[in-house]
Amino acid sequence: MSADHDEWSAEREFAAMARRVRRTAEEEIAEIEWETDRAEQKRQDLTARSMQAMMEGERWRLQLGARSVEGIVVHGGQNFTGLQDRHGTLYDVTHAAIRTIHVVERDGALGRAPVTLRPATFFARLLGLESMRPLELFGVDGAWTCHGIIESVNSDHLVMNDAVGGETIISLNAIAWLVRRPLDERRSRPRPDR
Repeated sequence: MSADHDEWSAEREFAAMARRVRRTAEEEIAEIEWETDRAEQKRQDLTARSMQAMMEGERWRLQLGARSVEGIVVHGGQNFTGLQDRHGTLYDVTHAAIRTIHVVERDGALGRAPVTLRPATFFARLLGLESMRPLELFGVDGAWTCHGIIESVNSDHLVMNDAVGGETIISLNAIAWLVRRPLDERRSRPRPDR
């Protein structure tokens, strides 16, 4: 009987040891997964963060020097993020212009996967708006603004025509963000006097 008892005791000890090893392995795997997720977050740039925010339905308030803009994230490009405010105004903000991001709200019901990753760059966004519709361009920290229609986008500058026929040439490096207002709101806005 003692041999049976010793065998049963050894099996019980082996099972207990196996449980401890399994529990330790599960804890280590969980820790490795946590560290891997954390490392992935550390490598995340603003493009990836914008894409995640768009899918999770995040509303951001971007501090751009003395100005700020707020809206739901609707696009993530390589060097810019697109927001849409409650009135339908679209803001395309270069990552270089963003000083801080405050996540105002998260609403999964507003989240959506990107339909397209285009335009991928701010330059491509400007090209897509060439000769299209009136918009506003803002300089770094909102130091200047320009209203009108983009006549042409070139390698390092663009040409913009205002409502009274004036032409402005702007260095692409000087542009921090652009604003596209809904058509009905633009019609009711007074034209700039020059």
